[in-house]
Amino acid sequence: MKDSSTTVKSSNSITKDWKPLNLALIPKTKDSTRDKLRESLAEALGKVLTEAEGHNLVRAKASDPIGVAVTVETAMFQSLGGFHGVNKTKYRSIMFNIKDSNNPDFRRKILLGDLSPEDIINLTPDQMASDQRKMENEEIKKKALFECERGNQRQASTDQFKCGKCGQRKCTYYQLQTRSADEPMTTYVTCVNCNNRWKFC
Repeated sequence: MKDSSTTVKSSNSITKDWKPLNLALIPKTKDSTRDKLRESLAEALGKVLTEAEGHNLVRAKASDPIGVAVTVETAMFQSLGGFHGVNKTKYRSIMFNIKDSNNPDFRRKILLGDLSPEDIINLTPDQMASDQRKMENEEIKKKALFECERGNQRQASTDQFKCGKCGQRKCTYYQLQTRSADEPMTTYVTCVNCNNRWKFC
């Protein structure tokens, strides 16, 4: 038991000793966009020191957020080129996911070297995203598919269905034959009050 409490105390002292990064130490490139990108990367990677715990915190304390930021930015510039056109989207995607407050694991993997700069460049936005962002994206896809399935069907108003979200009975619905002809039709319902959508057979 003494060993674990000693580890916790030393981890806490590491967190208390943490100081903001001195961004003036970042090597300049003579390109203001690249310099700003390096600063943003260093600031985001510096957050790992306040987010990590246990062994990862010790590893993070031994790492160099500024050095890693410069390495990642250099690899991005060499691979993607300037911050324009199609590559601008890739830069933004990488930066969004690194700075995402709900994505500490991605930052930690970059800072601790679990992901190389080349790996980062080749990841898709879905692979970089936090678990919460992945769930949100999946929900967006489901809604888009639902809208696509629904199309421009004629809808009828009814109070036959009760919304599970708001409890109101103001709904519109339509039916489609989505399965074989001997199966019942699928009913698509939309709450007029809160726009909640559901379907059933």
